[in-house]
Amino acid sequence: MNTEDWRHLDEKHLEAWQQRLELVETLLDERIHESEQAEIRRAYIRQHGVTERTIRNYLGRYRERGAEGLLLHRRHAKSHSPRVHEAALRERILALVEEHPRRTVPQMRRMLTRDPEYHDAIAGVSDRSIYRFLAEQGLTQKQRAAKAIDPGRRSCRQFEAAASMELVQGDARDGIWLPDAEDPEKAKKTYLFGWVDDYSRKILFARYYWDEKLPRMEDSFKTMILRWGIPKKAYLDSGSVYIAGQFAFVLSKLKTRKIHHRPYQAWCKGKIEIVMKILKNEFQSEAERAGFHTLEELNTALWAWIEVEYNRRNHSATGEPPDTRFAAGLSSDHRRIEDLRWFESLFLVRDTRSVHKYGTVKIEGKEHRTKALHGAVIEVR
Repeated sequence: MNTEDWRHLDEKHLEAWQQRLELVETLLDERIHESEQAEIRRAYIRQHGVTERTIRNYLGRYRERGAEGLLLHRRHAKSHSPRVHEAALRERILALVEEHPRRTVPQMRRMLTRDPEYHDAIAGVSDRSIYRFLAEQGLTQKQRAAKAIDPGRRSCRQFEAAASMELVQGDARDGIWLPDAEDPEKAKKTYLFGWVDDYSRKILFARYYWDEKLPRMEDSFKTMILRWGIPKKAYLDSGSVYIAGQFAFVLSKLKTRKIHHRPYQAWCKGKIEIVMKILKNEFQSEAERAGFHTLEELNTALWAWIEVEYNRRNHSATGEPPDTRFAAGLSSDHRRIEDLRWFESLFLVRDTRSVHKYGTVKIEGKEHRTKALHGAVIEVR
């Protein structure tokens, strides 16, 4: 089985593959702090009931075969016998570690033995079992020592990619209201998708659309790549368009690592969020007063502002114009699209549909006419 057959996976296996891929690519990103990676690893272990050894296997598979190595892996459900059998005792041990990470296993045993509630339970568990239980939770002695130094308190950490197109950040926001093309008497909301280069802060591409569905996000991503090349990594939030299976496989074919941040922990995507704020305050606030009538007028003005104003002025953090810094920061191994036909085919949505009685099928909320007979099941692209 290979990634060409991903559409034949059921939803459960597809979601599991995406979770493994997101975990591995996050753990392999040297830009993420070790304490942050350790917390992500612990959360995955707790949520999925796997061990540190399993995660090491994931990393080995990815290094050897890329995204396909994780797709081929199947973790079959089986009865899991925890090292520490009683749930209350497991929770108490973890609470003791959280309270004071430098506590040793013998110290915790003495404390639990003196507690009447856990006296009998701890008597039936060996120190070795406790050590292995903590290791499965991502709390080895070394990790507990690190936790004591950085006990979960986050400070603002500034980081920067080493070269242009090494890391891009993508985001979306609400746009302005424009007259509806079908009914000019009514107003319709627009939505903006944008992409920023982490190293140079250059706005690589941005465009307003009438909706925020997957094809529109992919259109902006595709245009960005055709103009500037293939990024090595991408920071994204967990919006539905960014975690879609279709987009995950596009990135896997392009060998672009996708790294999501969790809700309310968006420090890693700070640059795109700052750009979106600037765009809102400087461009969008003026665009609302400009009296634009069409989406084409709005986007033409946006692109002029990006190319003439934003990308050419000195950036407060780098001291250089994004355009200048981007051009100077491109590495010798920067990749571009060489086979346009292959690239375009990646974005074809493939799915099966049943033909309606009127000879139509519905894709992404829109109906399309087909010559197939009513009731036939066809593959659509």
